[in-house]
Amino acid sequence: MANCLLCNHSLTKKLTISEIIFPGPIREQVVCDDCFQKFNRYSDKDACQGCGRENDGNLCGDCRRWQQQYGWHLSHYPIFHYNQAMREFMQQYKFQGQYHLRAVFQQSLQKVINQMDYDFLVPIPVTNHTMRTRGFNQVTGLIENVQYTELIKHREKQKVAQSKKDRQSRLKTKQPFFLDKDINLRGRKVLLVDDIYTTGRTLYHAAELCYQNGCKRVQSLSLAR
Repeated sequence: MANCLLCNHSLTKKLTISEIIFPGPIREQVVCDDCFQKFNRYSDKDACQGCGRENDGNLCGDCRRWQQQYGWHLSHYPIFHYNQAMREFMQQYKFQGQYHLRAVFQQSLQKVINQMDYDFLVPIPVTNHTMRTRGFNQVTGLIENVQYTELIKHREKQKVAQSKKDRQSRLKTKQPFFLDKDINLRGRKVLLVDDIYTTGRTLYHAAELCYQNGCKRVQSLSLAR
């Protein structure tokens, strides 16, 4: 019998109606209901047309500023709020290097990704320094069960973590990415994936790069916002 990855309590698998009616492989449960209910999902109702946070259904102030700067805005879909439960999860998974925790949200991300229209699923990269010290890219860990393309590379060997910067410092960050030139983006649709959407600066850098190289449409998705 498996245990919950977050609280280590024993898991009892409850079959859904569809699993009973349509026999086939049963998805392994990795987190208990009590733990998973601590994560607060975003609702599409009255969400900002840009970043997806609760609003009056129009563009929020931040997205209007991005629109003014670029002449376009990202259509972003956040799955969960960055609440205390998510903050604790990220501390363990991302900063303490508990890589096995990637399984907690893989099914949630895969379900959303399967409903979206794209040609390339592109994870936001980490620096070489992060790969050496942490040992993994937290974004690719979350989507390892979906086919993706590591199209964007990080030009910096080491950077100051976004979590260490204030809002203004994040917004002033210079373009840190470059594209793999072996991939033709002209007329194609890209879905960018990141772990956390804060100011949007990172995703807008990546989206700008895609549009500059002929991309038809860029959307983005994050586990949390």
